[in-house]
Amino acid sequence: MSPGDVLADVYDRYGSRLLEGNVRSFLSLKGGVNKGIRNTILARPEMFFAYNNGISATAEAVEVGPGRGGLELVSATNLQIVNGGQTTASIALAKRKDKASLEHVYVQMKLSVFPAERAAALIPDIARYANYQNTVSDADFFSNHPYHVRLEEFSRRLWAPARGGAQHQTHWFYERARGQYLNEQARMSRADRTKFQLQNPRSQLMTKVDVAKFENTWRLLPHKVSLGSQKNFKEFADWVSKRWEQDDTQFHEEYFRQVVALGVLFSSTEAMVSDQAWYQGGYRANIVTYSLAKLKQLVAEQGGGRAVDLRRIWDRQSVPTELMQQMAVIAKKVSDALTSPDRLKENVTEWAKLEFCWKKIQEISVSLSREVLERLVDDTDVRIATKDARGLQEIDNGIALQARVLEMGGEKWERVRRWAEGKRTLSHTESSLLAVAGSIPRRVPSEKQCVRIWEIAKRLTDEGCPELM
Repeated sequence: MSPGDVLADVYDRYGSRLLEGNVRSFLSLKGGVNKGIRNTILARPEMFFAYNNGISATAEAVEVGPGRGGLELVSATNLQIVNGGQTTASIALAKRKDKASLEHVYVQMKLSVFPAERAAALIPDIARYANYQNTVSDADFFSNHPYHVRLEEFSRRLWAPARGGAQHQTHWFYERARGQYLNEQARMSRADRTKFQLQNPRSQLMTKVDVAKFENTWRLLPHKVSLGSQKNFKEFADWVSKRWEQDDTQFHEEYFRQVVALGVLFSSTEAMVSDQAWYQGGYRANIVTYSLAKLKQLVAEQGGGRAVDLRRIWDRQSVPTELMQQMAVIAKKVSDALTSPDRLKENVTEWAKLEFCWKKIQEISVSLSREVLERLVDDTDVRIATKDARGLQEIDNGIALQARVLEMGGEKWERVRRWAEGKRTLSHTESSLLAVAGSIPRRVPSEKQCVRIWEIAKRLTDEGCPELM
């Protein structure tokens, strides 16, 4: 069996699980690079090795054994293709769809082996510095941040309420890595694909760039959103990173529901603007982000400490009529301001990118309707719901961390303790905690102990502990 056949079979068996560490999933054969890969397989397979950059992969452990040409890879624990997902999926698709022979297709692989605890930090850098063929954006590089991993997990697990007269619940599919939505369906039968699309309708697909647009709009930064997806995403990524380091429990299930609600509000406002008699086409993206930011500002000024009821939007999976009527009033005034003859820049798109533009729109006078004001939710209720959700997330974090400590096993923790003792880098308390970890499974550390054990491990990793590298 050729290397091409092996790679195709591995991908067909494990699918997107093989690419979870990748900054993007398969981008389909529509891209020029992927078409080129397919054409090489079909027309000149013997030149594949020369033409293709190969793949970069990571694993937590490997086993090798003697083969016909020397040592061969026998097994790999948690093998991840962090660069070369396009190559892998294209080869598998050519074999499955085109019935192509892969007898002469050889693929070079660079394999890096390191423990699981270092993967989250190293995989994005490997993807960044490895040779790549399709352009990788800043949003792609940030896809492995635990914020996105958590939102992805929520999106697969949480069911959204049935909309309208529908009889079934659905998911809002969060695409952490570009191409995931299509890649999930690539190996499905027609029946399974139909079921997947019923549970994960394309209209409920959210990307990282979408979430950045929703969040920065609601953070009163419509001028940043108007800079374009990549610049806006960088602003968002910096904000998320800082907040995550401060306290990651603020990104909980209720937070995910709020993001979805903002998405519903966003898409509903887009549709509403397009239907207005005054809308002549153009600048819709700017009108929408500025209008929603203006709504948030008006609620803060006129709502008496209350807030837009995002949970109600989640529960309904739609925006209440009175709020959409209010948005129509706001959007008209925002549109007039954006296109006003006395704007500082002739180009409306460039004008919308300026913070001064946002300041001018903040000065627009709009009164919220009585119906909208009556539907605002008490901020105290929001804070209580948020506090409860953060508490649950803290419990989930503790359980997950305890699982990671237990997974390493007592023998490894004991080797870590001995190394650190030899370096005289542990306090008495720290040594005792590592001794508890070293007694796994005879003795199981508590969740609180696991938090401290993991903090110690992170410090020892920085100090060069070989067991943690």
